[in-house]
Amino acid sequence: MRELNIIENGAVLVEDGIIKKVGKTEEILKEINEREYEVYDAKGKAVLPGFIDSHTHFVFGGYRADEYYLRLKGATYMEIMEKGGGIINSVEATRRASKEELIELGKKRLDSMLSFGVTTVEGKSGYGLDFDTEIKQLEVYKELNDIHPIDIVPTFLGAHSIPREYRCRNMEYIDFIIEKVLPYIKEKNLAQFVDVFCEKMYFLWMNQESFFLLQR
Repeated sequence: MRELNIIENGAVLVEDGIIKKVGKTEEILKEINEREYEVYDAKGKAVLPGFIDSHTHFVFGGYRADEYYLRLKGATYMEIMEKGGGIINSVEATRRASKEELIELGKKRLDSMLSFGVTTVEGKSGYGLDFDTEIKQLEVYKELNDIHPIDIVPTFLGAHSIPREYRCRNMEYIDFIIEKVLPYIKEKNLAQFVDVFCEKMYFLWMNQESFFLLQR
């Protein structure tokens, strides 16, 4: 990982969206008719694979900048959540946000990611914790995937926290996810994966059926 394999004066040959050859420009040009290809001059630049950001929640409402200050002072994520911060703060703002607002926010965040070289991103839900908002987040991911250059892999994270309306009724909330939300997500093909926040005071296990429901 510390040793970069750098090809000076290199070239990448792409056909039908697939990388066919990588090597010295002069060597690749010997094997092809350059006039049959579109040429991009990257002189003075580096050509790198796109980065994959495999854990994001980039569709959400509101901000929790004050929590970064607490983290810098040494507070743990669980301590912040126990004081009423964390996920629940984002839930309230995301529930209030319209789909159009979330799409605009998502586009700006994707543009920023793309400027840093990210070309594929996992987008998790989990800031709704109710049927309408979880579905709204996943629908926003689907629409953004259609209109933005970055490829979005959607993940349903309904078991992200216990919503206030299910406080002290953890198992009822799990049943709600399995019986009501997951079948709809499967029917509408809104997610490729299901995730669960496994942590003390939250979800240390979940009915195995939920993990396989999306693949039936």
